[in-house]
Amino acid sequence: MKKYLLLIVFLFCVFTGYSQVGSIELSTGGFSFIPAFTSKEPNIIINAGTNQTKKLTGNIMFMTRVRSMTPNTVVIMTRYKLIDRKFKAILGVHLPAMQVTPDYQVTSFFGQELATSYPISKEWNIGTFTLHGKGRNSDFEALLLAGNAIFHKKSWGVMSQAYYLNVGNLTGLAETLTYDINKTFQLKGFINYTFTDASVIGTVGVKYNL
Repeated sequence: MKKYLLLIVFLFCVFTGYSQVGSIELSTGGFSFIPAFTSKEPNIIINAGTNQTKKLTGNIMFMTRVRSMTPNTVVIMTRYKLIDRKFKAILGVHLPAMQVTPDYQVTSFFGQELATSYPISKEWNIGTFTLHGKGRNSDFEALLLAGNAIFHKKSWGVMSQAYYLNVGNLTGLAETLTYDINKTFQLKGFINYTFTDASVIGTVGVKYNL
């Protein structure tokens, strides 16, 4: 278990040391690529990445619990722009994603993602997101299929997402609302509703762009 934690700390320090973009977010909940799995407890979310204009990029997300200051999630990603025109297609690999319980039990996953987007107007984009993840030291396996619409005008942004998750045959809707206070600070709100079990998750946060 200690070797996993040392690996997490080492990779985080190395990657952030070479990052060119980044942010720190304080949230009443957490973040998950699968909306239904979003944490309901307060978290600090740190993102760092290489130059996002390049065809091949690297990113890391580190999430830690506010109450105990114990690690929650670490995701190391590399993404490649398969198509970078008006229509965009980006292939990503999570190598790996790691979840840490409050008592420091670590579960690791390998994942693949494909994101597409297409602008239908100056303010609107539509797209899809597919994510497949399989546990390395567990029998967990998940497939997420999602369609999204993104609206952005001036300081306001809204992302609406409808999705299906094969784990539990969950279907749901997720909404993310953002407001840019300035170039540095952003307010965020998130709500998820799953039709299958009538579960609701809501979070609010403030994000600082480095």
